[in-house]
Amino acid sequence: MAVPNSNFIGAGTPVSVTGGVLVANIGTTLPASASEALDITKFKPLGYVSEDGIESKGERKIEQIKDWNADIIANLQTEHSVRFGLTLYAVWDEDVLNEVFGKTNVTVTPASATSGKLYTVKETGSVLERRMFVFDMLSEKKKMRIVLPNASISQVQERKFVSKELAGFSITIEAFKDGSNNKAYRYLDDGIKAA
Repeated sequence: MAVPNSNFIGAGTPVSVTGGVLVANIGTTLPASASEALDITKFKPLGYVSEDGIESKGERKIEQIKDWNADIIANLQTEHSVRFGLTLYAVWDEDVLNEVFGKTNVTVTPASATSGKLYTVKETGSVLERRMFVFDMLSEKKKMRIVLPNASISQVQERKFVSKELAGFSITIEAFKDGSNNKAYRYLDDGIKAA
């Protein structure tokens, strides 16, 4: 259906109830729809995401094969990736620190009469573990959920520390195939219910 119709458009606004970006351990039960409730004891929200939202950075690369006459006779796929970029602002959040630096590198001491909650972060360069990521979005009554069942943070760039900007971590999340050979699942609900 190629005719212009406003029923088919929508924005990628985060779902504010859950925070929009959530993470869980590999093996956690995968949601199978745009609106299936997530187990909030297993999925941790990662707080505010910058106004740039979530950027799909995946790509498909091909190598064109030509014949003697320089005509293209085949396109051979040489690479396919599913990756997303975003900036997390909750730099004082234990869950965010665990994802960006690794759980074993973050120590938390509860608040006391003399200090607030204390975080000690060791930057060891250790490989970050694979996790499950969920991006929940809502536009009017339309819902979109992107699930990365087997992914890891492949790049972290810390934002500069200045008074006119929020501190944050710009991250890239790389998705890998799961046991069913899928790198990502996209679930969409157009919000139009049958009469």
